[in-house]
Amino acid sequence: MCAVLAVCGSAIASESTDLTQTAPTQNPEKIADNTAAATSEKQLETTSITSTNLLSNPTTSESLTDLGTVEKIEPLPAQQNNLSIQEKIATTESDRTSENSTTATEALPAQEIADSTANLTAENIPIISDPLEQPSASSESMDQVTSVSQLSDVKPTDWAFQALQSLVERYGCIAGYPDGTYRGNRAMTRYEFAAGLNACLDQVTKLIGSSTANLATKEDLATIQKLQEEFAAELATLRGRVDALEARTSELEANQFSTTTKLSGEVVFALTDVLAGDNVRTRLPLSPLNPITGARREQSREFTTDEQNTVFANRVRLNFLTSFTGKDMLKIRLTAGNSAHPGRRAPDNIRGFEYGPNPVTAYQSGGDQAELARTNEGQQTFQDISTLSANNTFGLTALHYEFPISSRLQAVIMAKDGEHMDYVPTTFSLFEDGNGGTRSLSILGQRNPIYSIGGLGAGAGFNYRFSEKLNLSVGYLAGTAENPTQGNGLFNGRYSALAQLTFNPSRNLSLGLIYNRNYQVGSPLFNNDIGTSLANSPIFLTDKYGTNSYGLSGLWRVNRRFGIGGWFSYTDVKSFGGTLAPGTPFQTRFSSSSADIFSYGVTLAFPDLGKPGNLGGIVIGVPPHLTSAKTPSPFDEPQSVPENRSGYDTKDLVRRIPDRATPFHIEGFYVYRLTDNILLTPGLIWLTAPNQTNKNPDVVIGTLRATFLF
Repeated sequence: MCAVLAVCGSAIASESTDLTQTAPTQNPEKIADNTAAATSEKQLETTSITSTNLLSNPTTSESLTDLGTVEKIEPLPAQQNNLSIQEKIATTESDRTSENSTTATEALPAQEIADSTANLTAENIPIISDPLEQPSASSESMDQVTSVSQLSDVKPTDWAFQALQSLVERYGCIAGYPDGTYRGNRAMTRYEFAAGLNACLDQVTKLIGSSTANLATKEDLATIQKLQEEFAAELATLRGRVDALEARTSELEANQFSTTTKLSGEVVFALTDVLAGDNVRTRLPLSPLNPITGARREQSREFTTDEQNTVFANRVRLNFLTSFTGKDMLKIRLTAGNSAHPGRRAPDNIRGFEYGPNPVTAYQSGGDQAELARTNEGQQTFQDISTLSANNTFGLTALHYEFPISSRLQAVIMAKDGEHMDYVPTTFSLFEDGNGGTRSLSILGQRNPIYSIGGLGAGAGFNYRFSEKLNLSVGYLAGTAENPTQGNGLFNGRYSALAQLTFNPSRNLSLGLIYNRNYQVGSPLFNNDIGTSLANSPIFLTDKYGTNSYGLSGLWRVNRRFGIGGWFSYTDVKSFGGTLAPGTPFQTRFSSSSADIFSYGVTLAFPDLGKPGNLGGIVIGVPPHLTSAKTPSPFDEPQSVPENRSGYDTKDLVRRIPDRATPFHIEGFYVYRLTDNILLTPGLIWLTAPNQTNKNPDVVIGTLRATFLF
């Protein structure tokens, strides 16, 4: 009996401060989280000895159970114990008997008690414990004293103890353990004793109210009255806490967002500016003849990069996560933002920072086309607003459904703006958060660029787990799956098919081999999220081409405070021949061509830098850049009028880049966790040789980002 009563009284006593406070108004996600916690983590370590006020409220219990299934609740460290409940009790009883101790035993882990009482006939009880209570390595430790009255323990030799024991045996008011016994022969606190007394009071009240046999005797009623007087203060406190618990439960039920859907959100504020590399003039060489008029012209021209002003940008993401079976997940994301990068001007021409004109476009420009061909390097995660206009208008940016097919096979259906990173295990980076606001500043720092090839689309992805160490992922995305016209649709338009083999030889080491087959039509190869302008448009004269990409990614967690990651990718581009300006005086047939694109980098992560929850990061990488680009015939010949106005006089367009250099992306950031839900991230991004030429000055971008999670 004592062990059972100790469980209840100790937990209720520890709830003293928490339950007497007024429950604050909470947002829907917090309510769902707190309710789930109320059914798992904050479990009252008791059996059916609680009062009938709680037992007689099935609606409350069912509501809590439903809400608790919103997301998986991982067991607390204290619950991961191999000892059975009977072994725990036997050990405690043996220790207490041998030492004849009068101290109170620490409450047993909530999960063990829930398991041990699963077969009882009592109604389901929402079990709650003190979230601040720390598990002790020894069962000899004393519970924290919250009242002076607790210092007066009720010993087995006391009259009150023996009186309650007699009532328990006569009226069965404490169900105890599955075999119907109450165990232990030790002292208990007055609150533990009051919990058992309250259960017996309720049982006797039921018997009297039912007017049936087994009514309480006068002697028992006298004993109960005497016990009530002795423990009046403790009984009042106990019942007050039960009332407070019911009030809090009602508050959660009234304000919950949904019993099946969880709402989570992220809001990003970003103060950012180009600190160096803007407000400059770049002189780039021109072709000998104007490609439009055929007239000779100057050998070079200055292209101006305007001064980029400091901006205050924002982005909002609202995620609706719904589970119908507890194992599946329907994800709906709404996004709004006011900052976009140069490659995403449509439909209102709102643009982000612009720097680094394209030297190849400049060579053949008849006017100022080079002003429109700026590099996409250095784009930041908050600028990812999918295909939406940058005017803070909400739109649908993700519609996915994930579900298990078998114990080893998982499927993801992507109906809107799917990306390969949505289904493959991206375990190779400590900076991956889906272009969110909690890790790296840049999109390049998030993951291997091979996942961005092909852009956004609709399709499906599958993960098959051979073992805990080996996983195979395959997926297919169609860029215009919703369009039924010629050259579009699910299988006749732009598409990207990816396969990845993930190998985790240990918990601290992860490796991945990646292959991406892509057919590109009318859009940038890397979705203009990363890479130089030349890498996003690698083929001259046509926007239809195929690619085969090969990638390797890896992560080594050296220790809990340091990790090293890296990536490598190579893309082989093949184009098709065609006709330039058909039906016009400039009509010209051209041959097929090819190009090579490389990217590689290293990331250094410093988790818990300064304090737990923080993250320091360094990214040193080479964004996707063009290393060779075969010029299609006849444009590999010198210019001539009228036959070859657009001749480049070279077999490799890359040779038309003056002062050619490998572009580097160097980034440093520090995520400082102000609270669990507010992050502050200062950082710098340094770009060398933007758009692959030293003619363009280095660019330095400074950012101070604030992220709010709810």
